[in-house]
Amino acid sequence: MSDSIITPRSASQITGMVRIAPAEDLADVVEQHWIVRWDYRGRSPGRQEVLPDPCVNLSVEPAGRLLYGVGAGHSEHRLEGRGMVVGTKFRPGGFSGFRPGPVSDLTGRVLTLREAFGPAGAGLDLELLRAGDIEAIIAAESTFLRARRPPPDPERALVMEIVEAMRAAAPGTRVAEVAARFALSPRALQRLFAKHVGATPKQVLQRFRRQHAVDRLSQASCGNLARLAADLGYFDQAHLARDLRSTLGRSASVIAASS
Repeated sequence: MSDSIITPRSASQITGMVRIAPAEDLADVVEQHWIVRWDYRGRSPGRQEVLPDPCVNLSVEPAGRLLYGVGAGHSEHRLEGRGMVVGTKFRPGGFSGFRPGPVSDLTGRVLTLREAFGPAGAGLDLELLRAGDIEAIIAAESTFLRARRPPPDPERALVMEIVEAMRAAAPGTRVAEVAARFALSPRALQRLFAKHVGATPKQVLQRFRRQHAVDRLSQASCGNLARLAADLGYFDQAHLARDLRSTLGRSASVIAASS
């Protein structure tokens, strides 16, 4: 089993991973379609741990056709036998409006397509079940999303812009600083993120910082942990160690050794 943790930046390292660009008219809300194949027949099961973006995914997998809300942290996937997953990754904030209610209603949840979209979702579920190949799956999902696409929303567009600013923000950036940059109060920013993202602004900043930490730890030139902690805006090396151990279940040195 693998002990490495995959981030969006390192996802291309996954054996059998393929990324496909979405249709042009959905590219503002859908980041990509992704396909992972595996074959562990005759071998011990594998394990893949992922520290994903704070976004919604629609997944066609051996367990079913499922909608994944934003998770609390990293996720672990057991891979055994032979299988394939075809996923559609929405941009953070991009799923807002595709179903009634705030995106925070989905946080930490996994729904069947009927649960997520009602009778229309049940119809999509059947169509995906019958799809004969990856192209048919992506075409069916794209048609479904195109038909349900919500009207333009300045709030949603603003939130998506803010999330990308957070991704590129300097280490140690605080929620209040992000809010001020976009002429919002921290409370207003929290409300926007509950409605459109499904994670709090603080959680999004923390998620991106952990992704950067894992990416840096996977590099041979990572250097010492005290310098890494300072570069990423942690108080000190102990703060970095506590954060990774409490959220990812292992120390920075273990993450570095397994990468």
